[in-house]
Amino acid sequence: MPDQMPPPTLVADDEALHTCVAALQHCEALAVDTEFMRTDTFYPILGLIQIYDGCHCWLIDPVAIEDLQPLVAVFKDPLIIKVFHSCSEDLEVLQHKLGCIPVPVFDTQIAAALAGYGFSKGYAALVSDMLGVHVPKGETRSDWLQRPLREAQLGYAASDVYHLLPVYKQLVADLDRLDRVDWMAEEMAFLAERANLRDDGSDYYRKVKGAWRLSPEELLILQRLCQWREAEARHCNRPRNRVLAERTLLDLATNQPSSKVELSDIEGMHPGLMRRYGDILMSLLQTTEDSSPTAHLEPLNAPLPKESRDLGKHLKEVVSLRAEALQLPVEILARKRDVEELVRSVCDGGTPVLPASLAAGWRHEVVGLALLKAVADIQT
Repeated sequence: MPDQMPPPTLVADDEALHTCVAALQHCEALAVDTEFMRTDTFYPILGLIQIYDGCHCWLIDPVAIEDLQPLVAVFKDPLIIKVFHSCSEDLEVLQHKLGCIPVPVFDTQIAAALAGYGFSKGYAALVSDMLGVHVPKGETRSDWLQRPLREAQLGYAASDVYHLLPVYKQLVADLDRLDRVDWMAEEMAFLAERANLRDDGSDYYRKVKGAWRLSPEELLILQRLCQWREAEARHCNRPRNRVLAERTLLDLATNQPSSKVELSDIEGMHPGLMRRYGDILMSLLQTTEDSSPTAHLEPLNAPLPKESRDLGKHLKEVVSLRAEALQLPVEILARKRDVEELVRSVCDGGTPVLPASLAAGWRHEVVGLALLKAVADIQT
């Protein structure tokens, strides 16, 4: 890494983009980041793509360049590792703008957790810990869609990728020393699989707070309302709760208004929403009324009973001890809901069943088997 950050190159026309792509195609690893806005829209709006190749920092302007397709070849090149920090939102915005998910990817936030630097560590904090360098964050809340971009914005954007490659190289060495390279490969494979999932909103009802209280028939109503809202939010490019709030969805499923008068009495159904969506909501509710009596969803899991708390506490201690022994963050080893899912299987049927995240791969060997043994010891 050069002693000083080289001045970034702003890529703002087709010719400059082709020059940039030609330079990037010969690299083994690229540091990548994006700046985007997402306040009043469903889809993120890309404002800038930053790429550092170890010599040059390229700031690609998607507002000025209409066709960014030349970048796709770079992002899909299997011989070029794309290094991000906490990349889930970056992958989403690039997929929406370019129609592709970059592969292969190396996420330094995940690698840092596996290497013992802490869970969900921010970029600036990680760079400070690993390189002893201060990264300014003064432009975090900038408007990345306004043009021209200020020099301070360009400098900030460049700093977000400039230190990624040395961090990446040190993390690769750390993971190799700890014999956790395969762990990282598993994590990146799972990340890519999740990024490529096509979500139609059919399971979104499970995320609605309080949905577990609904009957199977009410859940069917909630599911259809959530699917409709998802399609409408994407069509209108508006945030989900700007279409219809979750509290309102839950009230509709619970109260099942049979007329527009009753619909208007639902909390959150103000006159504007009634004019815009009154007819379609009544149609959705009527469709549910006409459904077969057997058309319903299985109830969602209620919170765990009080008598299961001791088992849950004991299993969390098992995870904590394993994490401490391996110098890993507890959260990267097993999530709270993973432990709860295991506890629920014991409460429901007596036979412990590991959640998918602990039933295979490196977590199964490191902590999954220990959790099963702990349950077996308690049951004997």
